[in-house]
Amino acid sequence: MQAHQLITADLAARLGLRRLVLGTLVASLATNTLLAGALLFKDDHVSTVLIPVGLNEVTHPMTVDYKRVDEDYLVMLSREIFSLALNNTPANVDYNRKTLLTHVLPSSFGDIDLALKEEAERLKKLRASTFFSIESMDVNAQALSILADGVRQHFIGKSETQRRKVRYALQFKLVAGRLYVSSLTEIDMQS
Repeated sequence: MQAHQLITADLAARLGLRRLVLGTLVASLATNTLLAGALLFKDDHVSTVLIPVGLNEVTHPMTVDYKRVDEDYLVMLSREIFSLALNNTPANVDYNRKTLLTHVLPSSFGDIDLALKEEAERLKKLRASTFFSIESMDVNAQALSILADGVRQHFIGKSETQRRKVRYALQFKLVAGRLYVSSLTEIDMQS
């Protein structure tokens, strides 16, 4: 009887230890599952504060987050994009094209690059320069779109060969808190 009681006590101890280990394992698994779920459904709100060069302390910092863009930042970036795309000479057109392409959405890269290369070749062939003077901008910060009206001038040497009123539409796309150009098109003002 003594041996039987020792075996039973040993089995009971092992069974208790086994239950403790299994209970701890189940509790750990449940905790890890809850933590993984919390991480998956956590709403991260990251906001990037931008203070552009040249702005003094009187103006406000401009912000871009994953859902919205400050309208003043959109205006500044649009002016820069218009300048890179439309204010070109044979000497700076390649640099402006390469710089502009760093702001282009990857899915739009091919089309915009092709259009800019064609314009660059035309300017170099004619030894011409183009300038766009913005007169007004209609900014839609929610849609990330800009309509710019202005005067487009063409020069060959120092002689102005063409001056016309034009309208350009610039469309951005916000990806992971960064603005990318998705399209830049001239709109026919006759229609």
